[in-house]
Amino acid sequence: MRRRINHRARPSVPAPPIVVEVIEHEVVEDVMPFVLSHEDEIINYIKDKATKETLKSLAPLLEKLEEAVKQQQAYQASATTNLPTMNYEEQLKKLQETSKEKIKEKEFKVAERMNKLQIRLANMRK
Repeated sequence: MRRRINHRARPSVPAPPIVVEVIEHEVVEDVMPFVLSHEDEIINYIKDKATKETLKSLAPLLEKLEEAVKQQQAYQASATTNLPTMNYEEQLKKLQETSKEKIKEKEFKVAERMNKLQIRLANMRK
């Protein structure tokens, strides 16, 4: 039989007090005209920094992508060089030959079915 375990309440640790700094109204008034006058420069600076950081993080992925594209292009180039070049007439002849073979196979299957049906009909008449 199992024993019950009584969990004792642990003393709670008080949360550290939240310190809120109050910015003096005078400091805001001193900084705001500068910010407003150079707003475009600040925005452009932030955009440039964000773009640079994004490109830094994407650089390895872009390199892998470029390598994969090069491999794919090399594979396609090797695949196309291995194929014998055929002109239109040769391609047409090959297609005609394959279609004739397929038609012969279908005709053979139909003939077999007809023979089976004729045999069944002959057996039914007897």
